[in-house]
Amino acid sequence: MHDKDYLLSLLDYTVWANEEYFKQIRDLPPGEVTKQRPSLMNNILISVNHMLVIEKVWLSHMKGGKHSFDKLQTILHENLDDLMAAKKEMDVETRSYVSNLSEDELEEVVDYELIGGNKGSLPRYLIITHLAMHGAFHRGFIGDMFGQIPVLPGGQDIPVWERALRQG
Repeated sequence: MHDKDYLLSLLDYTVWANEEYFKQIRDLPPGEVTKQRPSLMNNILISVNHMLVIEKVWLSHMKGGKHSFDKLQTILHENLDDLMAAKKEMDVETRSYVSNLSEDELEEVVDYELIGGNKGSLPRYLIITHLAMHGAFHRGFIGDMFGQIPVLPGGQDIPVWERALRQG
């Protein structure tokens, strides 16, 4: 049995961490968001789109469907405001979905096929954990790209999030 409140707190942290970066991304000079950089996803816009794509992929699998993506670097939104709005909508949808899962559904094993064709099976609670860890992984690359501008990325640690919650 896995603690749904814990999983929801991981998702809440992820939403906060994304928002902190989105605030900084909005303040960047216009060309910095799409500037090609030596990084896994090549630029900030692709990185944020990738995070959205992957969440759509995994939510589709958890709901018993299939995804339609064929590239890890799929661009769903070129416009930053549209992208951030879509990511916020996805965050709400994912949290709502997880909130409504029973304990048995959290344990249920879900078959998946990734964008590259790899197939496997994971219990839902691990997929939810993966979504939080995947976001943190890619925020790390975004932070590296901030450093290439150079802009110091905001704090992303869970203790920083916890203090932000207490402050309001």
